[in-house]
Amino acid sequence: MHGHGVYTWADGRKYDGEYVNDLKEGYGVFYWPDGQKYEGHFKQGVENGEGTLTTNRGKQKKGVWSNGKKIK
Repeated sequence: MHGHGVYTWADGRKYDGEYVNDLKEGYGVFYWPDGQKYEGHFKQGVENGEGTLTTNRGKQKKGVWSNGKKIK
């Protein structure tokens, strides 16, 4: 994929956002089957930049992410 797209995996995960060469890149929202979601920036397929992780209980973790992990 390239550009905006929506992809849903067989296990219920879903991504709605920007792609570059089949990788999540730019702004998007990733949903897990358990109700968690990450809304923010991606680079080369992983969370990278400003974003918010919302747990399945509604708690939000806002910050800066690098290689899929919150660093600030």
